[in-house]
Amino acid sequence: MRPLLLFVLLLALVAAAWLRGWRPPDRYNPWAPLDLRAEPDMFLRFKLARLGDDPAMCHAALRGAGAVFTPMADRQEAGGCGWTDAVRLSSIGEARLASPAMVTCPLAASLVLFQRRVVQPGAEAAFGSPVRTIDHVGSYACRNVYHRDQAPLSRHAKADAIDVTGWRLANGRRLSVEKDWTSRDGSAFLRGLQRDGCRYFGAFLGPDYNAAHRTHFHLQGGGFGACR
Repeated sequence: MRPLLLFVLLLALVAAAWLRGWRPPDRYNPWAPLDLRAEPDMFLRFKLARLGDDPAMCHAALRGAGAVFTPMADRQEAGGCGWTDAVRLSSIGEARLASPAMVTCPLAASLVLFQRRVVQPGAEAAFGSPVRTIDHVGSYACRNVYHRDQAPLSRHAKADAIDVTGWRLANGRRLSVEKDWTSRDGSAFLRGLQRDGCRYFGAFLGPDYNAAHRTHFHLQGGGFGACR
């Protein structure tokens, strides 16, 4: 049978099954809502992007994962600053943010995945204790990149980035990006977070990127998977 004819027949069978109500399992269906509690699948990037087009679906995904947040009304400010479909995120499951952060809903979803899939397992494996607090130095800020007049608008100006400085564990241990990036027992943990967490963000920048990031991880929703 010719390949083209075989493809047409297969397509017809799938269409007929779809009309009869058949649906593939969610992990093989790019149009299935993203479940932040499930193992990430091959369509993760696409499903994260879809959250930006459907606030209700994004909010449902956050609630289903146990995140605590407050939806915020859209806001536009001078110079292109402002946010669309943002939430004030307070906690991610058992870990709370040291102070609530204004972030886009898709970025909040990325933070949930990062916390559940990378940070908590990494902390348990390295230190035998879960994370209880996420330290950061802010998310939304109406400014250009590096505060330079001629630079493009920062993703912070769209509430689509957050600068995380460290984590506090249930056993009292504190991990700091600035102090532990090269420390004997903290370096492997932090570098593992960047290595394994990259897939959940549009950009994940740390101390090895440049001096401006020596104190924190820049976690960004929009971007092209830059991890440095």
